[in-house]
Parts: sequence; C-alpha cells; structure tokens
Amino acid sequence: MLLELKKLGKKFKISNKETFTALRDINISFEKGEFVSVVGPSGSGKSTLLNLVAGLDTPTSGELLIAGKSSKKFKKRQWDLYRKNNIGFIFQNFNLIEHLTAAENIEIVMNLIGLSIGDRKRRTKELLKKVGLEKHADHRPSELSGGQKQRVAIARALANDPDIILADEPTGSLDKKTGKQIMDLLSSIAKDKLVILVTHNNDLAEEYSSRIIRMIDGQIESDTALKEVKINKKRSSLKKKNKSMSFYESFKLSLRNMNKKKGRLAITTLAGCIGIAGFALIMGLGNGANIYIDKQLNKFANANILVVQKNVKEENEMGQKFVTVADNIRDYEEVFKREGIDSFRPYIDSSRAVSLINNEIGELSFQALGTESSLSFLNENLEGKLPINDELLVNQASAREILEMFNIDSDKLGDAIGKKVTIKIDVTTDTLEKRSFTKELTVSGIINEIDLNIKNAYYNYNSISKWLKSETLSTSNLYDYLTANTGYEIILKNLSYNKKMANIINDADNGGVGNILALANSGSTSKEGFLAFSLPTLFKTMFEQLISVAQMVITIFIVVALIVSSIMTSIVLYSSVVERKTEIGIIKAVGGRDKDVLRIFESEAMLMGTFSGILGIIVAFALQYPLEYFISTYFNIDLPGIVSIPLSTVPFTNITFPLATIISLILFSSLIAAIAGYLPSRRATKMQVVDALRDE
Repeated sequence: MLLELKKLGKKFKISNKETFTALRDINISFEKGEFVSVVGPSGSGKSTLLNLVAGLDTPTSGELLIAGKSSKKFKKRQWDLYRKNNIGFIFQNFNLIEHLTAAENIEIVMNLIGLSIGDRKRRTKELLKKVGLEKHADHRPSELSGGQKQRVAIARALANDPDIILADEPTGSLDKKTGKQIMDLLSSIAKDKLVILVTHNNDLAEEYSSRIIRMIDGQIESDTALKEVKINKKRSSLKKKNKSMSFYESFKLSLRNMNKKKGRLAITTLAGCIGIAGFALIMGLGNGANIYIDKQLNKFANANILVVQKNVKEENEMGQKFVTVADNIRDYEEVFKREGIDSFRPYIDSSRAVSLINNEIGELSFQALGTESSLSFLNENLEGKLPINDELLVNQASAREILEMFNIDSDKLGDAIGKKVTIKIDVTTDTLEKRSFTKELTVSGIINEIDLNIKNAYYNYNSISKWLKSETLSTSNLYDYLTANTGYEIILKNLSYNKKMANIINDADNGGVGNILALANSGSTSKEGFLAFSLPTLFKTMFEQLISVAQMVITIFIVVALIVSSIMTSIVLYSSVVERKTEIGIIKAVGGRDKDVLRIFESEAMLMGTFSGILGIIVAFALQYPLEYFISTYFNIDLPGIVSIPLSTVPFTNITFPLATIISLILFSSLIAAIAGYLPSRRATKMQVVDALRDE
C-alpha cells in the first residue's frame, strides 16, 4: 500500500479553551495509479486532509502509513524529507515565485534533491515539453496566462518525480476550456502517480476520476470507485540526495528578489557604505600619516643606526649599569644573519658630555654616522657633503646655533658650512678622575631633518675613534672605557628596518626589555634586558601611538554608522520576509528545510553587505584626494599622500597579502550584514507553510 490513513484527526485551537475539529477518524488508503477526487462542501475538511497528506500540517491524532512506515514518530526533518521525495503539490493560485522564470521555478525543486546542474537543465526541458511550454522557459509568471502558470505549477510538482501529486482546486482560477486542459494533463499523469484532487466541480471529478471521496463535517461520507485502475509499482529513477539548497541557488534567489527592489537596495547599500568608507579612510589617514612621519624621521642622519645596550641589576662601584659588547653580539649573532645588517661596531657613548665652543657654549647631541656604504639615503636631504676626517655634519637646529654663535644674521642655514667649531668631551674615568678633551671640526654639510629644534651633530666614526684611541688616561684607554662597557651600534642596510629591528631586539622573548613605549614615554626603562633604540624609532613609536588613539576615537563614530546601517539592513530584511511569504511557503512545501530558508535570507543580507562594502571601497578611494586637498587647504599644510589607503594590509593587524584591505573590508561588511539579518532570517524559518500560503 502506497499511502494509508489510520484514525486521522485534526483539531485547531480557537482560544485557550475552545478548539475546532476539522477531521475525525479518517481511515482510507491509496495506491499508485489512482486518480482520486475529494469533493464536498466548503468547510468539510477537504483542504485540511490534503495538507495532512502533504505533510504541510501534522495530525493531532492518528497516523499516516507511507509505504508501511508510520508517521507517528516523524520529526520535522522526516516531514521535510517526505515532502521533498514523495510529494508534488499543485495550488489553486499557482504559487509561482514571481522573480524567477518558468524554468527556474521548476529547477528550484531539483536543487533541493541534489540533482546536478546538467541534470536539472535536461529534466526541466523535458517537463516543460510535457506540459506544452517548452517555448516559455524564460518567461516570468507575469508574462504567462493563468493556464500556462498552472502548467508550470504541474511541471514543478513533477520535478522531484514524486509518488503522490496533490492538487488543491487546480482549475478554480481557470476558465472552463483551460480547466479541461489541465484535467487532461492531470489524468495522463495519474497513470504513473497517485493523484489526489480536491475540487468543488463534481462534473470534472466524475469525468476524470477513477475514485471519488465525498466528505462532510470532517468525515468521509462515501468512497466510490468509478473506474478500474492498474496499480503502478514503478519506483522513481531519479537519484535523490538529502541535500540543502546550494549557496548558488540561494544567492540567485536573493539577487532576483533584490533586483525588484532597487530603490530600497540602493538606500540600504548607501547607508552601509558610509561606515566601510569611513573605516577605509581612517586607515588611509593613519597609514598616510605614518608614511609621512616615517619619511620625515628617516631624514635623520643616523636613521639607519640602532644603539643596543643592556639593562642589568648589577652595578659597578660608580653606580653604573653596563654589559660588555661581546655579550650582546654573541646573543644576537643569529638575528644579524637573518636581518639586513650592514655591520656593527662599539658604541662611543659621548653624547652626554659634548659641547660646541666658539665664544659661547651650546649643547648639542653628538652622534656617529653609519658606514659610507649605508648613507646613500641622505643625498636628497643633504646640503654640502658628508663629513670625513675632522669634519662635522649638523642639522638645522645646530646650524642656527652655529650662525648665532658666530653672530651671522642670515636666513640661509648653508652659511654655517665651512665654520670651524671645537668639540669638548668631558668624561669621568674608571678611577673617578675628571678629564676633558677638545678637537676642532669643520662643518661639512647640513642635513634637512624633521625640524624638532633638537640640535644634532654627526661625526665620521673612524675619524673620531682614531682620535679617542690616541688619548690615554692614567689607568686605561679612553676609547676602551667608552666602548667596552656600554654596548654597540647596529648599522642597517635599509633604514626602513630600524623600527622592525628595534622591536626584535626589545622583544621579551628575545631577552629584551619588552615594549619600547616605556622608553618613548618616560625616556628610560627599569626593566632588565636588551634595549635597542634611536631617535627616529622613539619618535616613530610615539607618533604611531598618537595616531592609533586618534584612529580609535574616530572609529567609535564609524561603528555608530555601522550600527545604524545594520539596523536598516535588519528592517529591510524583515520587510523582505513579510513580502516573500509565498516564496517561503513554496520552498517549504516542496521539501525545503529551515536551513534552506535561513540560507536564502542570510544570502540576501550578505549580498547587501557585500554591495555596501564594494561601494564603500569605491567611495573611500574616490575621496582620498579630495580629503587630502581639504586637509591641505583647511589646515594650511601641504602633506602629499597624507591619506593613503593601504592595499595589502588586513585592517588593524600586521597580516599582509595582496588586496588585503579591500577583501577584508568587503568581508567585514558582509559579516556585519549577516549578523544584522540573522533574526529576520530566523523569523522566516518559523513561518508555517499553511499560514504562509493561506495569507497569499
């Protein structure tokens, strides 16, 4: 027996205490090959019976036996599978999805049973030919007549090759001639299927049916066989799979629906794009500012030099903390090999006791230059030439100091070139003896550093080291004293490595003091470990920290914009759920699961987010130059490239890969939209099939 109903009953709850009995004690069986018409007055329970047989509703008593298997223990999943594999439903109002073509309305069923694209196309073509609509495959429901729509509905009902075809008043919306054509088609289908037809038209029922069941007041009044039928035991040849709707199909359904609501989509996309564009621009502003600051700080003449020292708990008799150069080099030998190190040398720690003398004394920072092979980056910012032997390179602040000491009133800092200055070094020896050394040096050039009014002077390392070695103290060599206990300098091949290399050495895992921010903020750190620093790296760290704080503050406002756009997405999707009740009902009626419905509406939300992300990226890149012009004009500063959106960095991380920014922001926008659309999508899954189709 294909289908048997045993003591089937259905009650509907009217109020807390009142119920309505639509069906009571229905006992009946059906075989494949029958064309059964269920007739009776309105309210007799015909449609309720059909819904129970279809699995669109569940009985309150009794059971269905499907090929001998009881439905009593069926859970939602089993009912979905039953409808998907065994049932084809034909509705009075056709219930076609309006934004899909005739072929696509049929294919959606085959997508749920897991047929390949090729098989779906081939079977759809066969079914359309069977119902006489092979030339209307690409027509949408609005382009079809009532009879043509019902033929598409019949083809859709046959798409999963079910054993049972259920037709609820399939001719009710058609004229007499078209109605007869539809009945002829159903009659031919009944040779291979069980067709159960609910109708008010007794004449059609008697003309086409092999059996008529009359109902009244929720019970079977009569069950009359009109024709002898041949029982068909043939099984479906389709290889059905227990699959969910594909992402492709769900995105296609969502795109088609969104295409009908272009205005609403445009408003939602525009709202979402504001936040994404804001994110991109604040990243661009931060990135551009960091690039600009990096370029300016790399103008420092010793930007490619890192001083490496070590903080230790032990102190010598003078209260000084120190570590030998050899210890540092040994610990970092492997780091040198894998990073772009040009060379290293002992550090001449003389900057604390340097003075520039003519008629007056001026304090300045006295620092060594890198090796000649690593100084090419200075050429574009250099006036004059690099120092050799007894020469000195100064920055703008030191040049102004020199001009002032020589009583030269000039706006041309280059006038300081050629002036002779005397360097005085005061030291305390290891025997606590105070000693001073002086040397006359000639200014060879001026380096155009970022002008922070810090007086820097740079010397040729080899020249000064030879001079220091020539000066002997009472108990030790001054050069040895100055270099052996204080650390060393790393000369980098590429000055852009300065902060990266400093971070590696300062990393606590490498024995460093940890984050260099402590040194940048307070000028010192009490933590034990290696310490690598230079003026450019300290400034870079401080500026980047300030930029990050500014980015965080602005990001708060951007997040508010994203929240607003998320609320809009949620509202739009909620409206879409309400408008697409029929589609939800149809998908569930043909065996779609809750996860299929959820996937459709989440796809719509993600598409809105994706469009917002793409538009936001376009807007952000389009606004780069106008925003830069605004900053330049409004703040009266010329900072070319101050808004520079990075292309290969994941926002707010150190992860890099090609087009990382664009991809990440689009994915982020899509994710935010998916989260915003989750609750409306869940609401769609809770919608009952019968209610959805009844509302239509």
